[in-house]
Amino acid sequence: MYYVIVPKEVCERRRVFTRNPRTPDGRVVLTLKDLNLTRFSYGTVEIVNGDDLQSVMSSQTQETASVNTTEEKEE
Repeated sequence: MYYVIVPKEVCERRRVFTRNPRTPDGRVVLTLKDLNLTRFSYGTVEIVNGDDLQSVMSSQTQETASVNTTEEKEE
């Protein structure tokens, strides 16, 4: 299955898909079914498959965890 990751500003401005999952950096994850419900442009988006979505969702949390552990070691 493919997913479309759109900027959060588009969804917030249009007040759509406010309960959809979000990536760690705040972008909104939509399915192709969600896209069929709208009739406006989302601008620049990222299209990923299920495996890539999992890596996007976990990559930001891993980066944050590694930064936190590095800061703790320095203190």
